[in-house]
Amino acid sequence: MRVVFIDPAFGENAFNTFGKSHWSSVIQHGLCLLSACAKAKGFNDIELIDMRTLSSWDEFRKVLVEKKDPEVFGIPMRSCDVNVVSKLAGFIKETYPDSYVVVGGAHPTLATEEAAENPNYDYVMTGEAEISFVELLESIRDNNPPKEKVIPSKRPNLDELPYADRELYDYKNSISLPNYPGVFKSPMVTMCASRGCVYKCKFCAPHSDKMFGKGVRFRSVDHVMGELKMLYEKYHFKSIKFYDYTFTLNKEWVLEFCEKFKESGIKANFLIQSRSDLFCINKEIVPKLKEIGLKLALFGFESGSQKVLDSLDKGTTVEQNLEAARICKENGVMVGGSFMIGTPWETIEDAKMTLELVKKMKPHFTSVSFFTPIPGNYLYDYCIENDLSLIKCPEELADFSPGKPKIKGVDYEALKPIVEEILGVKFGGRVSGKFIRFIYVSTKNMLWLRQSLIYVYSKWVGSRVYRTFSRWL
Repeated sequence: MRVVFIDPAFGENAFNTFGKSHWSSVIQHGLCLLSACAKAKGFNDIELIDMRTLSSWDEFRKVLVEKKDPEVFGIPMRSCDVNVVSKLAGFIKETYPDSYVVVGGAHPTLATEEAAENPNYDYVMTGEAEISFVELLESIRDNNPPKEKVIPSKRPNLDELPYADRELYDYKNSISLPNYPGVFKSPMVTMCASRGCVYKCKFCAPHSDKMFGKGVRFRSVDHVMGELKMLYEKYHFKSIKFYDYTFTLNKEWVLEFCEKFKESGIKANFLIQSRSDLFCINKEIVPKLKEIGLKLALFGFESGSQKVLDSLDKGTTVEQNLEAARICKENGVMVGGSFMIGTPWETIEDAKMTLELVKKMKPHFTSVSFFTPIPGNYLYDYCIENDLSLIKCPEELADFSPGKPKIKGVDYEALKPIVEEILGVKFGGRVSGKFIRFIYVSTKNMLWLRQSLIYVYSKWVGSRVYRTFSRWL
């Protein structure tokens, strides 16, 4: 049985982007796991069409014809991919009318009925699909395909899953482009050690519960280390990016990881994502993580207004945000802070409080986004129920940059100078921030330029010159 996966990336904007930046070259872990699970059950004729490696729709159709009668096509779909995946499925059915088109991922899980209405989708898979997708392949092979179009998730034991089939992609090229390239060296591998989230932030939840079920499941440390050792031996990576929502949630897991990572002999720096409250509660683990290679911790600080944090059910405080940044710097760990401006209940004064927080905190990396109503969370539902969304097409959901209005009732013109000053905090003020915002917004499709600018900036942020200069700002 021939199976073809398709990575839709970001549609037409993704053509000719693979190998030009970290974000346009990373692998889709979900596809790699499905491939590994299918191969473990004897389905070895598996290929990938990565839209980022193609130049146009014409090339896609040409590559499609060359696949020689695939029986199953598997396509992951986020909300921003709705139109492009529908177009892909249409081309597939024109070329191979008897093939099965299977879609899964975030959007089919969150908007199942909508996905099931598309006549070009034969099956819609919800939630985790490692078990159910292989069962579907087996039923098709045995000429007994399911009659039901929607195939529900079956929750796997994470330690029983094979390691991701990363070579489904052009993996050596992918890992040659690290995130934060001036801080981290290539090759950089990406890793997922857990699934799920226990928090209920309104701009995110209940997306995780619907995808992975309630709570968080960690792979065992031995399972994670086994995969890292295999990758280290094969690719000699120098950096790791952990994608886990809250890497430091389980203190005992982190302590065991630190011990076994140190014993492994792997020499690599890494970055993690976490929450400010977790760093404050478990601050004793930070020096241990630093000792084995932690170089950058990323936080969704979101706001400098406690009123806004509470309205979002973030579960953190402004004081914890400041303290987490202090703990990182005290231990020689760089701080990456994400701030979200323009939520429904935020005032201009609230936004100014975020600016003041950034001035006090001085994170090494500062990301500012306008709140974007993406399907799958409570805040999206609120925006739809109150007719607030200004999103005109699914593709706009892929852009969080502070470039254009996202919801009604927000004074974006008044927010603009605040955003500019936030971006200019490390460079002396709003004038430089205005230039940075322009670059930030206008270069989103100029990947080589953006990658180069990020390299120069991140190289500077990690330098002694910056540490001296920043004291005076």
